[in-house]
Amino acid sequence: MAKLFQQIRVGTVTDDAVKASTGKTWVEWCKILDKAGARMMDHKEIALLLQEQLGLTRWWSQMVAVGYENERGIRQDERGEPCGKRYEVTISKLVIAPRAAVWAAWQDPGALARWLPDAKFEISKTVPHKILHLHWPGETRVAVRLYERRGKTRVVVSHAKVPESDVERLKDYWSAALDRLKSIVAR
Repeated sequence: MAKLFQQIRVGTVTDDAVKASTGKTWVEWCKILDKAGARMMDHKEIALLLQEQLGLTRWWSQMVAVGYENERGIRQDERGEPCGKRYEVTISKLVIAPRAAVWAAWQDPGALARWLPDAKFEISKTVPHKILHLHWPGETRVAVRLYERRGKTRVVVSHAKVPESDVERLKDYWSAALDRLKSIVAR
């Protein structure tokens, strides 16, 4: 018995839609591409095969190539690594201190070493006293937002592009770090 196509849609493209536009279902496209040796091709080669030899438009060649790569588990990201689900970890803590004090704890190397020890990151962009964007190791991104109300500051840390295997660890990491931050800057 043939393996059923695990993905019934690519984005918003259903099996019925791909058949209506290309004349073939996802299962049929996978069989054709398997026979053509597409498992050993990169994305560009698959798309060119679909467009130049199999007559798909440029748009449909991209869609079918992505669907095939996802189904066969060979889709790669822009760095050539296998795509996997990526998650975002968001932690929020209320700090009993003005936003300026919380901001200073991010800017002062001594304070930073006490509440975020051994962290290696680069600040890529800021909106002073409101937002920090950080390049974090492992090609993940961190956005820090500070909201002040009545002398208290809500700190929201969003750590994006996180592999599933790191989600729980980073939740614990940021929760503990923000607790340390609270103890350093709290009135």
